[in-house]
Amino acid sequence: MNKKIILIEDDGEIRHMVEEYLEADGFEVTSFEDGSSFIHSIDNFEGFSLILIDLMLPDISGMELIKRIRSAANIPIIIITAKGSDLDKTLGFGLGADDYVVKPFSLIELAARIKAHIRRASMSSGGDQILHLRDLCIDPKQYAVFRAGVNLKLTRTEFDILYLLAAHPDKAFSKEQVYEAVWKAPYYGDENVINTHVNRLRAKLKANGGNAEYIKTLWGIGYKVSES
Repeated sequence: MNKKIILIEDDGEIRHMVEEYLEADGFEVTSFEDGSSFIHSIDNFEGFSLILIDLMLPDISGMELIKRIRSAANIPIIIITAKGSDLDKTLGFGLGADDYVVKPFSLIELAARIKAHIRRASMSSGGDQILHLRDLCIDPKQYAVFRAGVNLKLTRTEFDILYLLAAHPDKAFSKEQVYEAVWKAPYYGDENVINTHVNRLRAKLKANGGNAEYIKTLWGIGYKVSES
Protein backbone atom coordinates (compact mmCIF):
# COMPACT_ATOMS: atom_id res chain seq x y z
CA MET A 1 0.00 0.00 0.00
CA ASN A 2 1.37 3.43 -1.00
CA LYS A 3 1.23 5.50 2.19
CA LYS A 4 2.36 8.88 0.84
CA ILE A 5 -0.36 11.46 1.49
CA ILE A 6 -0.93 15.24 1.45
CA LEU A 7 -2.37 17.15 4.42
CA ILE A 8 -3.68 20.72 4.00
CA GLU A 9 -4.67 22.15 7.40
CA ASP A 10 -4.16 25.66 8.77
CA ASP A 11 -4.55 24.77 12.46
CA GLY A 12 -0.99 24.01 13.55
CA GLU A 13 -1.98 21.94 16.57
CA ILE A 14 -4.29 19.71 14.52
CA ARG A 15 -1.79 19.50 11.66
CA HIS A 16 1.05 18.33 13.93
CA MET A 17 -1.23 15.92 15.80
CA VAL A 18 -2.40 14.29 12.56
CA GLU A 19 1.15 14.23 11.16
CA GLU A 20 2.60 12.54 14.24
CA TYR A 21 -0.12 9.94 14.47
CA LEU A 22 -0.10 9.02 10.79
CA GLU A 23 3.70 8.95 10.57
CA ALA A 24 3.77 6.62 13.58
CA ASP A 25 1.33 4.44 11.63
CA GLY A 26 3.74 4.25 8.69
CA PHE A 27 2.45 7.08 6.50
CA GLU A 28 4.63 9.67 4.81
CA VAL A 29 2.85 13.01 5.25
CA THR A 30 3.54 16.14 3.19
CA SER A 31 1.84 19.03 5.00
CA PHE A 32 0.75 22.55 4.05
CA GLU A 33 -0.76 25.28 6.23
CA ASP A 34 -2.65 27.00 3.42
CA GLY A 35 -3.83 26.56 -0.14
CA SER A 36 -1.25 28.83 -1.74
CA SER A 37 1.75 26.89 -0.44
CA PHE A 38 0.12 23.67 -1.62
CA ILE A 39 -0.51 25.03 -5.14
CA HIS A 40 3.01 26.43 -5.43
CA SER A 41 4.68 23.23 -4.20
CA ILE A 42 2.75 20.41 -5.88
CA ASP A 43 2.89 20.22 -9.67
CA ASN A 44 1.26 16.80 -9.98
CA PHE A 45 -0.01 14.05 -7.72
CA GLU A 46 2.12 11.20 -9.01
CA GLY A 47 3.35 9.15 -6.09
CA PHE A 48 0.70 10.41 -3.68
CA SER A 49 -2.19 8.16 -2.70
CA LEU A 50 -4.62 10.50 -0.88
CA ILE A 51 -5.26 14.12 0.13
CA LEU A 52 -6.65 15.35 3.47
CA ILE A 53 -8.00 18.88 3.17
CA ASP A 54 -9.57 21.36 5.56
CA LEU A 55 -12.45 23.41 4.14
CA MET A 56 -11.77 26.56 6.18
CA LEU A 57 -8.35 27.70 4.98
CA PRO A 58 -7.07 31.30 5.41
CA ASP A 59 -6.47 32.07 1.74
CA ILE A 60 -7.96 29.71 -0.86
CA SER A 61 -11.03 27.78 0.27
CA GLY A 62 -10.92 24.03 0.55
CA MET A 63 -13.78 23.85 -1.95
CA GLU A 64 -11.72 25.73 -4.55
CA LEU A 65 -8.75 23.44 -3.95
CA ILE A 66 -10.94 20.35 -4.41
CA LYS A 67 -12.09 21.73 -7.76
CA ARG A 68 -8.50 22.30 -8.86
CA ILE A 69 -7.38 18.88 -7.69
CA ARG A 70 -10.27 17.12 -9.42
CA SER A 71 -9.51 18.89 -12.70
CA ALA A 72 -6.08 17.28 -12.64
CA ALA A 73 -6.41 13.92 -10.90
CA ASN A 74 -8.76 11.29 -9.49
CA ILE A 75 -6.82 10.90 -6.25
CA PRO A 76 -8.98 10.16 -3.17
CA ILE A 77 -9.89 13.26 -1.13
CA ILE A 78 -11.07 13.28 2.48
CA ILE A 79 -12.41 16.55 3.88
CA ILE A 80 -11.39 17.50 7.42
CA THR A 81 -13.69 20.21 8.69
CA ALA A 82 -15.39 21.79 11.67
CA LYS A 83 -18.35 22.45 9.39
CA GLY A 84 -20.61 19.44 9.55
CA SER A 85 -23.73 20.70 7.82
CA ASP A 86 -25.36 18.67 5.09
CA LEU A 87 -24.82 21.60 2.69
CA ASP A 88 -21.05 21.55 3.23
CA LYS A 89 -20.97 17.79 2.72
CA THR A 90 -23.08 18.04 -0.41
CA LEU A 91 -20.89 20.77 -1.89
CA GLY A 92 -17.73 18.87 -1.08
CA PHE A 93 -19.01 15.61 -2.53
CA GLY A 94 -20.38 17.42 -5.56
CA LEU A 95 -16.91 18.79 -6.31
CA GLY A 96 -15.41 15.33 -6.05
CA ALA A 97 -14.49 14.67 -2.41
CA ASP A 98 -14.83 11.03 -1.38
CA ASP A 99 -15.37 11.25 2.37
CA TYR A 100 -15.28 13.61 5.35
CA VAL A 101 -14.46 13.70 9.05
CA VAL A 102 -15.81 16.39 11.36
CA LYS A 103 -13.64 17.98 14.03
CA PRO A 104 -13.06 16.81 16.70
CA PHE A 105 -12.39 13.41 15.15
CA SER A 106 -10.85 10.13 16.21
CA LEU A 107 -7.33 9.63 14.84
CA ILE A 108 -7.94 5.89 14.84
CA GLU A 109 -11.04 6.33 12.67
CA LEU A 110 -9.24 8.82 10.41
CA ALA A 111 -6.39 6.37 9.80
CA ALA A 112 -8.88 3.57 9.12
CA ARG A 113 -10.72 5.70 6.56
CA ILE A 114 -7.47 6.71 4.88
CA LYS A 115 -6.39 3.08 4.55
CA ALA A 116 -9.81 2.09 3.20
CA HIS A 117 -9.74 4.80 0.51
CA ILE A 118 -6.18 4.00 -0.54
CA ARG A 119 -7.07 0.31 -0.75
CA ARG A 120 -10.22 1.12 -2.71
CA ALA A 121 -8.37 3.38 -5.15
CA SER A 122 -6.01 0.52 -5.97
CA MET A 123 -8.91 -1.76 -6.83
CA SER A 124 -11.22 -1.81 -9.82
CA SER A 125 -14.94 -1.05 -9.63
CA GLY A 126 -15.56 -4.76 -9.41
CA GLY A 127 -15.48 -5.74 -13.05
CA ASP A 128 -14.26 -4.79 -16.50
CA GLN A 129 -17.47 -5.42 -18.41
CA ILE A 130 -19.25 -2.48 -20.05
CA LEU A 131 -22.80 -2.34 -18.69
CA HIS A 132 -25.93 -0.83 -20.22
CA LEU A 133 -28.77 0.60 -18.18
CA ARG A 134 -31.53 1.92 -20.43
CA ASP A 135 -29.82 4.66 -22.42
CA LEU A 136 -26.67 4.68 -20.28
CA CYS A 137 -23.35 3.09 -21.20
CA ILE A 138 -21.27 2.36 -18.09
CA ASP A 139 -17.60 1.84 -18.95
CA PRO A 140 -15.36 0.72 -16.04
CA LYS A 141 -12.14 1.00 -18.05
CA GLN A 142 -12.69 4.71 -18.57
CA TYR A 143 -14.52 5.16 -15.27
CA ALA A 144 -17.16 6.98 -17.27
CA VAL A 145 -20.89 6.89 -17.94
CA PHE A 146 -22.18 8.02 -21.33
CA ARG A 147 -25.60 8.97 -22.64
CA ALA A 148 -25.75 9.43 -26.43
CA GLY A 149 -21.97 9.75 -26.43
CA VAL A 150 -21.92 12.47 -23.77
CA ASN A 151 -19.82 11.81 -20.66
CA LEU A 152 -21.91 12.52 -17.56
CA LYS A 153 -18.70 13.17 -15.56
CA LEU A 154 -19.38 11.20 -12.42
CA THR A 155 -16.99 11.14 -9.50
CA ARG A 156 -15.31 7.83 -8.72
CA THR A 157 -17.69 7.21 -5.82
CA GLU A 158 -20.77 8.00 -7.91
CA PHE A 159 -19.50 5.69 -10.64
CA ASP A 160 -18.80 2.85 -8.22
CA ILE A 161 -22.29 3.09 -6.72
CA LEU A 162 -23.93 3.03 -10.14
CA TYR A 163 -21.74 0.17 -11.39
CA LEU A 164 -22.49 -1.90 -8.29
CA LEU A 165 -26.24 -1.50 -8.69
CA ALA A 166 -26.26 -1.91 -12.49
CA ALA A 167 -24.14 -5.07 -12.29
CA HIS A 168 -26.83 -6.67 -10.11
CA PRO A 169 -30.12 -5.37 -11.56
CA ASP A 170 -32.26 -7.93 -9.73
CA LYS A 171 -30.74 -7.28 -6.31
CA ALA A 172 -31.66 -4.70 -3.69
CA PHE A 173 -28.71 -3.41 -1.67
CA SER A 174 -28.95 -2.11 1.87
CA LYS A 175 -27.01 1.04 2.68
CA GLU A 176 -24.59 -1.06 4.68
CA GLN A 177 -23.98 -3.32 1.68
CA VAL A 178 -23.48 -0.33 -0.64
CA TYR A 179 -21.02 1.28 1.75
CA GLU A 180 -18.97 -1.83 2.36
CA ALA A 181 -18.87 -2.73 -1.35
CA VAL A 182 -17.95 0.78 -2.55
CA TRP A 183 -15.88 2.18 0.32
CA LYS A 184 -14.18 -1.17 1.07
CA ALA A 185 -14.56 -0.49 4.79
CA PRO A 186 -16.88 -1.38 7.67
CA TYR A 187 -20.12 0.60 7.80
CA TYR A 188 -20.37 2.95 10.78
CA GLY A 189 -24.02 3.84 10.23
CA ASP A 190 -23.46 7.30 8.74
CA GLU A 191 -26.32 7.41 6.23
CA ASN A 192 -25.54 10.99 5.20
CA VAL A 193 -22.46 9.89 3.26
CA ILE A 194 -24.44 7.42 1.14
CA ASN A 195 -27.54 9.62 0.82
CA THR A 196 -25.51 12.58 -0.41
CA HIS A 197 -23.62 10.58 -3.03
CA VAL A 198 -26.79 8.87 -4.28
CA ASN A 199 -28.62 12.20 -4.52
CA ARG A 200 -25.74 13.73 -6.49
CA LEU A 201 -25.63 10.67 -8.72
CA ARG A 202 -29.35 10.89 -9.43
CA ALA A 203 -29.06 14.57 -10.28
CA LYS A 204 -26.27 13.92 -12.80
CA LEU A 205 -28.14 11.01 -14.37
CA LYS A 206 -31.19 13.21 -14.88
CA ALA A 207 -29.19 16.12 -16.32
CA ASN A 208 -28.38 16.62 -19.98
CA GLY A 209 -31.64 15.27 -21.32
CA GLY A 210 -32.23 12.45 -18.85
CA ASN A 211 -35.65 12.24 -17.29
CA ALA A 212 -35.83 8.71 -15.91
CA GLU A 213 -35.40 7.48 -12.36
CA TYR A 214 -32.48 5.10 -12.72
CA ILE A 215 -32.10 4.30 -9.02
CA LYS A 216 -35.05 3.32 -6.86
CA THR A 217 -35.17 3.78 -3.10
CA LEU A 218 -36.76 0.83 -1.37
CA TRP A 219 -37.85 2.25 1.97
CA GLY A 220 -36.53 0.26 4.87
CA ILE A 221 -34.30 -1.77 2.55
CA GLY A 222 -31.97 0.34 0.42
CA TYR A 223 -31.45 0.83 -3.33
CA LYS A 224 -31.71 -0.99 -6.64
CA VAL A 225 -31.65 0.08 -10.27
CA SER A 226 -34.84 0.64 -12.20
CA GLU A 227 -34.76 -1.00 -15.63
CA SER A 228 -38.05 0.45 -16.85
